[in-house]
Amino acid sequence: MDTKTTYPVFEDNPLFAVLSPDELILLQQTATIQSYTKHQVLYKPGQSAKKVFLLLKGTVKVAVHAEKKDIIKYVVRTGSLFGESCLTGEQERRDFAYAMEDVAEVIELDAQVLLSVMRKNFAFAQSLLHFLGERLRYTETQLEKVVLKDSKSRILEFLHQMGIEHGKRIGFETLVKHNMTHQDIADLTGTSRQMVTAVLNQLKRSNVLYFNRKKILFRDLNALPLAG
Repeated sequence: MDTKTTYPVFEDNPLFAVLSPDELILLQQTATIQSYTKHQVLYKPGQSAKKVFLLLKGTVKVAVHAEKKDIIKYVVRTGSLFGESCLTGEQERRDFAYAMEDVAEVIELDAQVLLSVMRKNFAFAQSLLHFLGERLRYTETQLEKVVLKDSKSRILEFLHQMGIEHGKRIGFETLVKHNMTHQDIADLTGTSRQMVTAVLNQLKRSNVLYFNRKKILFRDLNALPLAG
């Protein structure tokens, strides 16, 4: 792996900012960069869990199979880790990950090397534990929404959060470029594709937002939670 290419990747990521130069070199020497095409599987259930992935480019979906459909656990954005369950003792994958865009580029990190660095660098161990805690809290929040809120409310909250986290302000409007299908949104919110389509069409008729396959334009993002 090219040192000039990888050093900025690690140094610019808050998770790795606490590593020493020697620890950064160790990660580089044991890591590899891999590219995947759209729908290509990075790992699947039953495979040995020995790698942690850092997404450099594209978007990756992490999901489980249930009742002949995919249940999306979360969508990975550029700069985020995934496949980290091997750091908590998981020997085999229980979920799967695949690329959502034409190209997904990842750094594959050796789990044993990460664990070794964690044992020697308490600040790094804390950083990773915080990341794992945030992901667990996200999963718990998603479960609470499924139990406590109706389908329309969950879709509206998801759209609102998408606008906050990934939107670009254009005057009073907010533009989100995405690559998610209605089924993807349904899987993430625990609803049906038909319900997602119905809610989006209603919001479009009410001029709350405009959407197509590649983007959503929110007329007024702050008004979205009131649209229900």
